[in-house]
Amino acid sequence: MINRTLSLVLAFVFSSGAVRAQVTIRKTAANSNPALIVESFKGPESTARLFRDTLKRCDWFTVVSDGATAPYRLRAVYSAGPPAVLSVEVLSETGTRVAKVRQSTRSGETDWLVYRTVDALIRALFRNPGLCASRIAFVNGPTGRKEIGTCNFDGSGYRQLTRNGTISTEPSWGPGAATLVYTLYGATYTDVILFDLVNRRQRRLSQFPGLNAGADIDPGGKWAALCLSRDNAVELYLLRIRDGVLRRLTHDRAVESSPCWGPDGRTLCYVSDIAGRPHLYLLPVAGGAPVRLTPGVAEQVSPDWSPVSNRVCFATRRGGRYVLAVVDMADPAREARIIPAAPGDWEAPSWAPDGRHIVCTRTSGRGHALYIVDSWYGRAQPITAPGDVALPSWSDLF
Repeated sequence: MINRTLSLVLAFVFSSGAVRAQVTIRKTAANSNPALIVESFKGPESTARLFRDTLKRCDWFTVVSDGATAPYRLRAVYSAGPPAVLSVEVLSETGTRVAKVRQSTRSGETDWLVYRTVDALIRALFRNPGLCASRIAFVNGPTGRKEIGTCNFDGSGYRQLTRNGTISTEPSWGPGAATLVYTLYGATYTDVILFDLVNRRQRRLSQFPGLNAGADIDPGGKWAALCLSRDNAVELYLLRIRDGVLRRLTHDRAVESSPCWGPDGRTLCYVSDIAGRPHLYLLPVAGGAPVRLTPGVAEQVSPDWSPVSNRVCFATRRGGRYVLAVVDMADPAREARIIPAAPGDWEAPSWAPDGRHIVCTRTSGRGHALYIVDSWYGRAQPITAPGDVALPSWSDLF
């Protein structure tokens, strides 16, 4: 199966004939996360259980019950308020305070209070953004009737966003998790829709005759890169969100798809079949010739570029299956590293806000499910049951 916009592009062609702050994170020498023990939690047992579960699911710690060898010891205090407050003190093995974090909320959403507290612990201990206080958008539903919904990082809290009664697909978050763009199938062509999540309003961002698909918003929130079939060719364009001004970026007879922005907002990574099969290319938005991202002949699709770790993840064909791969953009050789995984097709990867974890779909004999994959150590954990889910996109932290 060809991922993201490329599948939509080819389906259309066959049917119609036609700057964020960048942080460097480094893998620790040990092939495991540091251990911690929650020594005490003053508050409701349900909140204590959610706190421990979130520490486990975030995959930055190994939560143990015997703290004899744990470098971190946590003491937490929860107050219902208002405002509700969760304070956590982190001690070393010798009892020295390592960090103290405090989060509060007036909304009464205990889960988000816990998520933000764990994110604050990740930042305090590792100087890295967390991933818990975020949402994952994805496509859900049977063939011919697909809608977009979102869930928490652990798969809980599902909410349906669209109710279009047709095919809504290819969700992609804008900066700050304030907007989301997606592709909507109409009777004769497709549109790109901009969903304002703050004001709960939608509008057509691009509705030219033919194909309008695969949009991704730049880090500044001003431009959308997307694929259009104007001039009888599927090309990459930039569309200014404010007024719809267009700039054409590619001029060839290849099929372009799945653009994603680099952290500085100056470069796009996208898929093109100009060499006979889908590969990844880099293109300066100010103008210039495209350059292959990596060498090799294997098919490469569905890129996503982390503004935190400056790495590109994508799906590539190996032995008749799709597997996940990562390229460190700071590496001059730009060699792709395959993330080992269980059997099945691993597709449509999207970076977490921490620049370490990836959400993707795994297709196996049981169907499609969303998984979170640790790009450092290759661990994978499901966050949905097998079903009709696809094309996840991970938001920034809220």
